[in-house]
Amino acid sequence: MLNKTHKVILFSLLFLGFFLCSCENKKPKTEFKRYDLSGHTQGTTFNIVYVDSTNKLALIKHKVDSILKAIDNSVSTYNENSLVSKLNQSDSCFLIDNHILSLFLLSDEINSITDGAFDPSVKPLVNLWGFGANPIKLNDLFINVSDSLKKDSLVCNYRDSLSYDLTDFVGFEYLLLNGDIVYNSFEDMLKGDFTDNFICKDDSIIQLTFDGIAQGYTADVIGDYLNFELGIGNYIVEVGGEIVAQGYRIDRKPWLVQIEHPNTELDGGQDELARVRMDTNFRAIAVSGNYRKFIQEGDKRIVHSIDPRTGSPSNSNILSATVLTDEAAMADAYATAFMIMRLEEIIPIVEGGIHNLYALIVYKDAQGNLETYVSTNLEDKLLYPVPPQKD
Repeated sequence: MLNKTHKVILFSLLFLGFFLCSCENKKPKTEFKRYDLSGHTQGTTFNIVYVDSTNKLALIKHKVDSILKAIDNSVSTYNENSLVSKLNQSDSCFLIDNHILSLFLLSDEINSITDGAFDPSVKPLVNLWGFGANPIKLNDLFINVSDSLKKDSLVCNYRDSLSYDLTDFVGFEYLLLNGDIVYNSFEDMLKGDFTDNFICKDDSIIQLTFDGIAQGYTADVIGDYLNFELGIGNYIVEVGGEIVAQGYRIDRKPWLVQIEHPNTELDGGQDELARVRMDTNFRAIAVSGNYRKFIQEGDKRIVHSIDPRTGSPSNSNILSATVLTDEAAMADAYATAFMIMRLEEIIPIVEGGIHNLYALIVYKDAQGNLETYVSTNLEDKLLYPVPPQKD
């Protein structure tokens, strides 16, 4: 039996426990909110959506602007003062930064895997065919030819002749990477802080463009900033249509991304092919297509996807390539490469398990019909749009 002293102690302990529980229950519940940020960059737009418990929007906007400016000053061929623009004018060794270093190394790897289909040194050919930051205009040629169709044919033949010569200046074999990335110790390489690297070339005709990978890379850099520097694990970043996503939306559901169909009967191909939930299988998605960017010369359509291996615009049967993997830069590069490859070249890369790739390819068969290839690992992850209800 408890005596009076024991009863007082027991009551005090019970009261203290009740008081602590009451205080615990009164702690404010952490409230998460959705935040949105958008703007213009690299000749296109960017959109960022993230979920967080505190409003860091002003800080993030300032940092994102800084990231975009740094990448523009590094790899934009539309910026004549950027590092890559100055590198392109060089005919010797040129000091590069970590942005160019990262893109160069990844591009070299994907160039090897795609047998040269992805090659940033394609820039002289891109210019020749009238695309990119420095398109070559040939409208003032053959001005004495009155027949427009004949003139267009002469211009195309002239471009064909020049492209054949320019292929002698396209390829990673004409570029040499040198510096501390080569000579640093393994421990130094793990730090990832490289300050003394060069790309060497012996002719200013040899030029680089990272347009086929830069937007995906930018999305990765912003996503890494949100995740590793701010601890924000729920976000989706889109730059020029290239996307990296992690975690969940405000309603705790996975981010949902729409995949566009290159419906050739609709202006711009605006039609939905499928949707996909961004989950732990892949964090990034990129889509490339030839149904928007092209030049019409007479009855000939010149697409913007230039094959570095032939020097000419792609004659592939691929209409659009959607690639999902772990990094947006990698997805962007593969989607670019797949647009100039044929389906029989693409399938072994995707199904072979290289870089954890998932792919959805829209192409034309031998009879000109639109067909779709879906990689085996993506088949059960696609959400197909619900057909419209009939009246």
